[in-house]
Amino acid sequence: MKTLYFSTVRSPRIKELDKPKAGVLAYVEDPTEEELQELVEIHGLDIDLLNDGLDPNEAPRIEKLDGRVYIYSRFVLKEEEKGTTSPILIIFGLDMVYVVTKKSFTDFKKLINRDDIITSMRAKLLLQILGTVNSGYMQRINTIGKRINGMRAQLDKAHIDNKVFVAVIDIEEAINDILLALDPMNTLLNSLLTGKIIKLYEEDQDLVEDLELSSDELSRIASSQLMTLKNIREAYSTMMANNLNKVFKLMTSITILMGIFTLITGIYSMNIALPAENSPNAFWIILGVTSAFIGFASYLFKKNKWF
Repeated sequence: MKTLYFSTVRSPRIKELDKPKAGVLAYVEDPTEEELQELVEIHGLDIDLLNDGLDPNEAPRIEKLDGRVYIYSRFVLKEEEKGTTSPILIIFGLDMVYVVTKKSFTDFKKLINRDDIITSMRAKLLLQILGTVNSGYMQRINTIGKRINGMRAQLDKAHIDNKVFVAVIDIEEAINDILLALDPMNTLLNSLLTGKIIKLYEEDQDLVEDLELSSDELSRIASSQLMTLKNIREAYSTMMANNLNKVFKLMTSITILMGIFTLITGIYSMNIALPAENSPNAFWIILGVTSAFIGFASYLFKKNKWF
């Protein structure tokens, strides 16, 4: 699906066009083979670089070919979707800007509805698209932060569900995916800041610097969250190991106490002469002695906090 958007300084209201022209923003989502061929034949784009932009494992980078700049990045998917990030290719063409993505870039609609979007100002538009990508990461990182705080609040609970560990693993995978996208993004923004790849005005340079600072801050926050998550996981593991040790101690104590009873009753079940065997109170004597031993052992176990 391909949609063409156009606006100028004199006519800032964005409108959709049927045919491309200079200053247009082309949004291409999940393109067919015919649409890819159209981008190659009519717009002069490279088919191999376009296919790289649709590769789900593509990492952020910059390529320059035939006067066009291919900027590979990754944006955050909705939480209900499989995976955390998806590739997005932003092409700074000769007179147009292209956005090519395999999956729906949900924040793109918010971008188009903004009042400050002028598609004919290509350099600024490119940076605004990258800013929208960064905003998606900020929202996801904030959501993850709330989930982590909720897990920390549950650390004092005696019962720990396996679902907690599954949630920890899911969040760890999401943070790692985010870091894999953000770290190369900082290098990408540094390259743009030099002005050698795309000519930038002073205002554009300020935008790149803001993006670089934002991206670097997001990386630090994500790394901090990953460390916090590891600490929570270790805390949960320690608590579970401690609870398991308590169970083992209790079962071992019970086994020892029952062993005392089994030993004494086993001795008096032998067919030999034994003390008090002829006494009419032999049963109560044996029971009393056994109870005394068990009570003394229980006192020692309790004193040493074995149960």
